Amino acid sequence: MNKLDQQHSLYSIQQLSTKLNIPKSTLRFWEKEFEGILLPLRTDGGQRRYTAEHISVVREINSLKEKGMSLADIKKTLGGIYNRGRSDGEGIDLLAERVAGVVRSEVVRFFEEGE
Repeated sequence: MNKLDQQHSLYSIQQLSTKLNIPKSTLRFWEKEFEGILLPLRTDGGQRRYTAEHISVVREINSLKEKGMSLADIKKTLGGIYNRGRSDGEGIDLLAERVAGVVRSEVVRFFEEGE
């Protein structure tokens, strides 16, 4: 783990896969399936980095899947949790993606300047 990862408990996709015993291909698939719900951070090189919050979401997806819930039902369940109190889910999701991109850029810039 590099300095940035150690300081902020960020996990690579390999580390998350090993930690939760979920194949990397499944994690990548879920990222696409649960767009707006599971959105890992990215390094400058495009590598995924997962936080404790991401790990909670992945565990919840996996738990619901193991209980036999379909992906569509999991999306509805988690979408309701993550979009609670919002009237325009699509608009909020788009805004959240844009904000996340800006935040990622600023976080990377902050740590690059600090090294």
